[in-house]
Amino acid sequence: MATVAEPRPLADLEIDSVLAVEAAWERRSHGLKPWTTEEFLDQVAAVHARYQRRREWLRTHPQGDAS
Repeated sequence: MATVAEPRPLADLEIDSVLAVEAAWERRSHGLKPWTTEEFLDQVAAVHARYQRRREWLRTHPQGDAS
């Protein structure tokens, strides 16, 4: 029996994205051109900016029930 999955909170998705950046940083640390600390922080800031834009969009475009 299939159930409807609740959408994950935006904050959880944001944390997952930051963790993905951390994983990429770790992978790159073993490569030929590792990220600098500044590049890492830029990537993390980009994640937070992307989710902030999404929150703003959701605030100005209320979602109705799909019932």
